[in-house]
Amino acid sequence: MDFMDLIEMPRVDNVKVYRQIQNYELNQLVTQKLFGSLNLTSHHLIFITQTDLQKPREEIWIVHSSIDSLEKNVTEAKFQLMIKCKNFQIYFVDFPTAYCCNSIHKSLESLSNLTTENMKLPFFCQTISKINQEDWNFYSIEKSYKRFFPNEDSSEWRISEINNDFKISPSYPKKVIVPKNIDDQALIKSSQFRSMGRFPILSYYHKKTNSFILRSSQPLLGSNNKRCKEDELILKCALPKGKQGYVYDLRDASILKTAVSKGGGYETEVNYPLWKRINKHMDRFDQLHISYSKLIDACINSSTQFFYKLDTSAWFYNIRQALYLSFLIADEIHNKNGCFLIHGWDGLDNTLLISSLAQILLDPESRTLDGFIDLIEREWLHAGHPFSKRYFKSAFGITPQKQEGPVFVLFLDCVRQLCEQFCLSFEFNEDFLIMLFDNLYTSEYGTFLGNNQNEREQLLVSSRTVSLWTYVKNEENIKKFINPLYKINDDVIWPSIFTQSLSLWSNLFLRFQINSKPNDEAKKEIVKLVETNLQVKIKVEKLRNELLELQKEAIDAGVLNSENY
Repeated sequence: MDFMDLIEMPRVDNVKVYRQIQNYELNQLVTQKLFGSLNLTSHHLIFITQTDLQKPREEIWIVHSSIDSLEKNVTEAKFQLMIKCKNFQIYFVDFPTAYCCNSIHKSLESLSNLTTENMKLPFFCQTISKINQEDWNFYSIEKSYKRFFPNEDSSEWRISEINNDFKISPSYPKKVIVPKNIDDQALIKSSQFRSMGRFPILSYYHKKTNSFILRSSQPLLGSNNKRCKEDELILKCALPKGKQGYVYDLRDASILKTAVSKGGGYETEVNYPLWKRINKHMDRFDQLHISYSKLIDACINSSTQFFYKLDTSAWFYNIRQALYLSFLIADEIHNKNGCFLIHGWDGLDNTLLISSLAQILLDPESRTLDGFIDLIEREWLHAGHPFSKRYFKSAFGITPQKQEGPVFVLFLDCVRQLCEQFCLSFEFNEDFLIMLFDNLYTSEYGTFLGNNQNEREQLLVSSRTVSLWTYVKNEENIKKFINPLYKINDDVIWPSIFTQSLSLWSNLFLRFQINSKPNDEAKKEIVKLVETNLQVKIKVEKLRNELLELQKEAIDAGVLNSENY
């Protein structure tokens, strides 16, 4: 299919565009009205203002894939299109005729809902020369294994390549870490007993206490109450002597019978005697999408009911629940004697969320920029989180399949809450998290394309697109994402999970409603103060060394008594 087949009218003149912008002098939102022409290309909607001697020409570029929702309002007197974007920006476009409005609407509906991955922006906007294979290979399981187990000979774990062709589990990576005493045939049997073939694999190993986190999908007991001895053996071999095993099932206990009737199930105490099952409810991705939509509705349509809408959205409930469960796991692993297997339904969403947050609490490496990128690669991209499905639409839209769910957005918000509470313990800043959000839905880079590593390899993203980490690692860009107040903290962090300790992510969810200038100026001032402080420290150290040299010379000359210095 050619893009031009989808574009009925490539250009429309005499168009009016309205958007809300911040007036810094009045310190309030005002509606900006622009006149000009609208242009459609394969991936962009471009509005260009009319030439005016008093004002410079202005351009507004909107990527088609950033459009979340289109609402057409055609009457006898008005031919208007409302464009709601995935970053929460809203545009109103007035057309000169109904035909123009209908044509542009039809074209944008098609161009903003392309499901064919290789027709998306990352395959068209970057040159091959910019592709850095090192950034595509930023994460390696061998590196993680070495970090978890510095002494390989004494390790009770191994790297298996059983999924090298993605046939055992299409959503798992090629290589996984499993107990050393379990052979690949046992893994195959276990994969046949687990939803989507996602058998238990190591997610994180806490060296200080020799405890760990495993993750998987639900077991397929079904109404016949099936069992798999190989699956039971994996959990038995993984658990060291003297340790208590916990299965954190992220589903409400009341729905387990329903799961069994549909062919799913849970770990029974009879078959897994060393593991205690605990049900800890987390909203599924589809429920989370409803919560997200209500949250953004409260933020966009601010009114006297703002706080009521914010509360009834249940977004903060989900933040608190995610942090609470992560806190419980971290506490058990670090302070007690527990090891964990985490799963919900398919282990693609909340399983990865809770595992990731627990690691951020436990592992100071995950709070560095490189460590956080490594965590995203290992626990989200390689773990099979379906990015293309979950983020095809944002808060304003949804597909008939209803596969959208902002689980990774919730993860970013939880991390942002932790950054607020421990502002010195994270090497990256809020701008980095917002950048990840923006590239999650619409990006020039191929990192978040596809639903798993299998799909990304089929799309050849590493040879046809540029990695987002290439952009991040650029010398100029990386400065924007570093927290100037960062100090290495090797301790476990214990966040407050009380509701009053949480805050609305206003710099993201209210980004087009609030005045960001004071915040930007404060950031610049902090950077300036940190740089000044560093220069003063360098100068003090230099003067101290000069003083020591002068004292030594004076002692050698007999001017000063060495006993006094």
